[in-house]
Amino acid sequence: MSTHLLKSMTAKLELAQQPLSRTPTWIATASLFASLIPLSLAPILVKLCEREIGSNAVAFHRGWIATIIFGLLSGLEALDRQKSDNQPVEQKPFTRRELGLLVALGTFGAIYFLLWSLALTQTNVANVTLFCGLNPLFVGLGGWLLLGRSYNSRFIIGMIMALGGAIAMGLDDVQFATNQVQGNALALLSGICFAAYLILLELLRERFTTATLLLWRCAFTTMLAFPVLALAQETLFPHSWLGWFFVILQAVLCQVLGQGLLAYSLSKLSSGFVAVTLLFEPVLASIFAWVIFSERLGFLDLVAFVVILCGIYVAQSSQSAVKETSEVA
Repeated sequence: MSTHLLKSMTAKLELAQQPLSRTPTWIATASLFASLIPLSLAPILVKLCEREIGSNAVAFHRGWIATIIFGLLSGLEALDRQKSDNQPVEQKPFTRRELGLLVALGTFGAIYFLLWSLALTQTNVANVTLFCGLNPLFVGLGGWLLLGRSYNSRFIIGMIMALGGAIAMGLDDVQFATNQVQGNALALLSGICFAAYLILLELLRERFTTATLLLWRCAFTTMLAFPVLALAQETLFPHSWLGWFFVILQAVLCQVLGQGLLAYSLSKLSSGFVAVTLLFEPVLASIFAWVIFSERLGFLDLVAFVVILCGIYVAQSSQSAVKETSEVA
């Protein structure tokens, strides 16, 4: 009798320690593809913001606006947890390792956006998209070296296909002028920082909610952008209501919605697959330019679109695309 009771109590304890929810793979995948729409609009919106303020000012405003929103969401989550009898894993005290990873996440996320915004002022959008878009290579390499993660041949083939299609699509617009070398280097460094951010985001997503992680990221963006802004002596505030509209829009649409959906997808998907899927961003950007600005799409562009989609499909059908871990909401 006592043995049966002990087993029953042990089973209940193990059930209570299991994650409160598991995001189905299809929801995580849908979240990732939905994030591509606002993220693909980011270069256009940042360029519109930079008509009245500098790149560091854009990062600063994007940071503090998103920090307020994610702070409110985190507060609502805390109130909801207090009303619930369940004790999620996030209520446990931070360990030194977790605190260090959160600081690293916020730092790499902030540096990535600061470098990306600065690169847009020193080279064209096509160059920034190409060099920053190489991040799947860095995500795969970092995951292999730092996390011991292995990728099967199907995933690698899909990544090469998608990466090749993305490079082929933007190669016609890429310029290698000597006055753009610095901007190209900044875009490449931005891609490396974004790769580190994605790996850390996937790692911490098992322990913390989306709102908590992006609160740290956006708070660090605000803190790092402000001193850089002061040193650069840039114009801090837009001088028109239209300028403020674009500043607020890019913060809410790109940072809160786009990055929020992206972070949520990492509850189930691997950072490597997320990086490969983000190669579809330039495809959407080209479609938007075709619809809004009547820009021409050539036959080679359409072929590149198909190659990227096929590469993403091949990578998604691989076991390396999904991680089997616990997660929080």
